[in-house]
Amino acid sequence: MTQHVIIAGGGPAGLLTALGLAQAGTRVTVVEALDKLNDSPRALVYHHPVLPYLERLGLLEDCVKAGFTRQGFAWRIHSSEEMIYWSMDCLDDSTPHPYALHLHQGLLSDIAAKHLERLPNAHIERSTRCVGCVEHSGGVTVEVDGPNGKGAIEGDYLVAADGAASSIRKDILGLNFFGITWPMRYIATNTRIDLSSLNFPDTTMQLDDKHGAVLCRIDESQLWRVTFMEDPDLPEEEIPERIAAMFVNHLPDIPYELDDYAPYRMHQRVADRMRVGRVLLVGDSAHVTNPTGGLGLTGGMFDAFALTEALNRVLHDGADENLLEYYETDRRRIFTELVSPRASDNLRRLYYSQPGQQKDDCIEWFRKVSKDKDLMRQEFQFTEKMETKF
Repeated sequence: MTQHVIIAGGGPAGLLTALGLAQAGTRVTVVEALDKLNDSPRALVYHHPVLPYLERLGLLEDCVKAGFTRQGFAWRIHSSEEMIYWSMDCLDDSTPHPYALHLHQGLLSDIAAKHLERLPNAHIERSTRCVGCVEHSGGVTVEVDGPNGKGAIEGDYLVAADGAASSIRKDILGLNFFGITWPMRYIATNTRIDLSSLNFPDTTMQLDDKHGAVLCRIDESQLWRVTFMEDPDLPEEEIPERIAAMFVNHLPDIPYELDDYAPYRMHQRVADRMRVGRVLLVGDSAHVTNPTGGLGLTGGMFDAFALTEALNRVLHDGADENLLEYYETDRRRIFTELVSPRASDNLRRLYYSQPGQQKDDCIEWFRKVSKDKDLMRQEFQFTEKMETKF
C-alpha cells in the first residue's frame, strides 16, 4: 500500500477524516469542488460526545475561541410562552465536556483545513471535482477535473464526503438513496435579534403546530439562527417578504435585521451501502436527516472518527479489511435505528404537535425531565449512542 487516501469533499466530515488520517502518518489529498468557505446558513451545534475527538485532533481550543459553549437549552411553548429548561450539569460527573459547542459549520471546516494544511503529508485541491474512480489491485485511480484540466490521482482508498448530492454515490457507484422527503420547506435564517435580553437560552426549541421554530444563537453579536417551516408550493422569490410576516407570529415584538436565509427540503435517507470495495462514504453522502436536534452533523462527525480509526488500523497496524465492513454495518445501523427515528420524533414534536392530549403529554414530559436529573442525563446521553466503538 502507498498509504495514500483521497477524500472528495472539504466539509467537516471530509476534513476531519483527512486530519485524523494525516496526523497518523497517512498521505491525504482532499478534492474540494468549491474555491472558498461556504458561509450559507448551515449546522452550528456540536453535542458533547464529539468534543473529546475535536480535542484529540487539536481543534477544540480554536473551535471554542471561534464559537462559544452552552450548558443547556429550553423548550418554549409558543401558545403560553412557558420556558422549560434542561440543564447539562447532570453530565458533570460523566463527561469531560458537559456542554455543547455553538460554531458555524463553515468555521469548523476553515479551522480543520488550516490545521490540515500545516502537515507536510496533506494537500487540498480546491475548485476540483471528482469525476470518476477505477478500482484496481491494491488501490484506486481517481479522475479529477480542476483549474488545470483533467487528471488522475492514485491512492489506496477514496472517501466520498461530497454531500447529500454526492456524485460519487449517484454517478460513480450507482447507489440508491432510499427514504422520504418531508412535505414542508425548511427556512434557515441568520437574524440579528437580541433574544438574550428576553432570557431566551442560546438554544430554544419552540413548540407549536403553526409557529414552531428552532432558535440558536450563532455568536456574541446577537446573531441568531431562526428556522421555521412553510408550504413548499409558495414561490421562493417571495421568501424575504414571508419571513417578515412569519416573524410577527414566531418571535417576540422586538427589532430584528435579517442577514441571510436559505430554503431547503428535509429528508430521511440512507445509501444502501457505505462501502463499495475501496470507496467509503461518510456524512451526508451516506445519509441525511432533518436538522431538528442537531443530529445530522453529529452523525457525520462520528462517521469521520470511526472511518479514521478503521483506516488507520488497516493502513498502519495490519488490520484486516473486514474492519471496514464493520464500519459500514455499524454506521448504517446507528443512522437507521437511532439517528433518523430520533430526529423524526424531534421534528414531529416541534412542528406537528396540535392542541390536545398528545401535545399536553409531550409538554408534561418536558416538565418531568426538567425536574429529574436521572431522566435528563438519559436524554442528553442519547448522542453518546451515536459513537461507533471497535
